Amino acid sequence: MKNNQDESVKVDEIANLLARVKPVEVYAHEEALATILIQKALENAQVTSTAPGISLAAAFDLIVAAEYYGKLTNKRWLYCPIDNSPLLIYPYTNTCPRCILQGDFLFHQANKPPSGTIGKTTSRLLCVFLKHLFKINSQDLEIYHGIEPIDVIIYDSKENIVLLSEVKAAPLTTLPLAVPVEIQTELGNEGELLSRSHSPTDNSFISASNLHILLPKLENDTYKYELINLGIKGSNKSSVWVYEQMGAAFNDDNQLFHRYFQFWSIAFSAYNKAARGRGNFPEPVYWLTNACGQPIPRPENWPQRRSGEGYESISDSKSSVGMDRTDDIKKGIYQVLKIAASQKPKPSTISVKTAILSNIHAVRHYNDYLLELQDIVWTIDETGQAKTVADLPAEKEVFNLFDGIITFTESHIRDEWIKQKFRF
Repeated sequence: MKNNQDESVKVDEIANLLARVKPVEVYAHEEALATILIQKALENAQVTSTAPGISLAAAFDLIVAAEYYGKLTNKRWLYCPIDNSPLLIYPYTNTCPRCILQGDFLFHQANKPPSGTIGKTTSRLLCVFLKHLFKINSQDLEIYHGIEPIDVIIYDSKENIVLLSEVKAAPLTTLPLAVPVEIQTELGNEGELLSRSHSPTDNSFISASNLHILLPKLENDTYKYELINLGIKGSNKSSVWVYEQMGAAFNDDNQLFHRYFQFWSIAFSAYNKAARGRGNFPEPVYWLTNACGQPIPRPENWPQRRSGEGYESISDSKSSVGMDRTDDIKKGIYQVLKIAASQKPKPSTISVKTAILSNIHAVRHYNDYLLELQDIVWTIDETGQAKTVADLPAEKEVFNLFDGIITFTESHIRDEWIKQKFRF
């Protein structure tokens, strides 16, 4: 009797897992913004004759930005007085974003959220995007929060298939916020009134500030920018206000997403070129991308690191794009193998697939860490004696290491079900 009970537990393990997990809940403000951004992305892909996944990756950065903007603080703003149009700027890489468009590096500490919160935020928002994409593509799939070591579970009840996934996601870039202000002044050594130069400052009036997204634009080989009005935050302490304001901005201006995509695609191309060691990073917007490294050439007054040796980065490798952080790749490889080895060989009425999910593929590190592993298949040899496939029983099942490495920008897929469901 005991043996029969053990066998029953084995057969029902995936079903038991599905009974324990909770669906990913999408809040109304997230669904509203995702709906607008995905629609704009798909329209942009048609107009530009580009792969839909590239526009979706660009759109994903915007919904992540909305979450970041909702955590705006009074601290660590930068006063930038250039062009006789003074701004208070809230940057997300360690340089003045307006000055870098003119090729000038000016250090200012970024306002990137703590690394411990980024993964949770991006993982959740990737699920928000996927859920809407499944809906508009008439894919009847359910998305659940996983249980360690599984990040996200996607279940196809019609075909009785479950995808157990590891999620590694991070934006390519987060555009800075800006507030137009009057010229700031200070007293000189002789008591004279001087215009204030670049300087860190606090914004004591966030709730009353008219906030804008600073969007770079390329005109006749010269970088300029436009300010996208988000309105006044008010006393609202949640992030709902910025989701609503961003949705209104992109919904009301039919060309805004296209202008944003022009910037994003140049930045993505620059990131790709840097990943392949090509050129001297001629595109100023490269320095608005995550993990862009130290300035080249480095200014004489560029600060040394506050801890350790060397100089500060504009954005270091801990902020790597998509799944491009080496620690994330190595952990992801292990987690997918661990999940698969724990679940795939066990008898079940539910077919199990395993994958890594991200917004952007490992642009810099794919060849070094994933290329040689992407087509590996494995099995379990209880005898410990098998040296070749011929040493295994003829009916011995083999499993993919990765059924899919799935991203908006580039995927490697070895499973037909995944190919059908994840078409970007």
